[in-house]
Amino acid sequence: MPTRSFDVVILGGGNAGMGVTVATREAGHTVAMIEPDLLGGICPNRGCMPKKVLVAAAHALDEIERAKAHHIHVGKPSLDWAALIDREQAMIPGIPASVGELMNGRGVEVIRDHGRFAGPMPWLLAAKPSKRSTS
Repeated sequence: MPTRSFDVVILGGGNAGMGVTVATREAGHTVAMIEPDLLGGICPNRGCMPKKVLVAAAHALDEIERAKAHHIHVGKPSLDWAALIDREQAMIPGIPASVGELMNGRGVEVIRDHGRFAGPMPWLLAAKPSKRSTS
C-alpha cells in the first residue's frame, strides 16, 4: 500500500467524524476519513432514523386514539406493519451515498478500509477490505 500523508485522519464516518471535517477543511487541512462500513454511522443507517419512522407511526396511532377527547370520531385504525417496514427501509439506503457526496464536496478523501492507531501519530489500514457492501 502506498504511503500517503494527511493533516487530519478521522477514524469512522459517523456524525462526529463528519462534523470534524467542516472545521478542518475550513482551516485548510488535508483530511482523510477511514470508514469500512456505511457512511453516516449507526444513527442514520441503523438507529435514529429507522426508529423515527416507527415512532412517527406510533404517534399517529396515538393521536387518532386521542381524537375522541376533541369529539372527533374516526374508525378503528389498522397498521400495515409490512408496509411500514418497507417505508422505513426505503428511506435509509440513500444516506451513505449522500454522505459520500458531501465528503467529496468538502474535499475529504474517504478510504474504505479498517483503520487503527499504530502509535502516538501514525495510523494503519487493515490488510483486508470490509466484507460488507458499502456506498
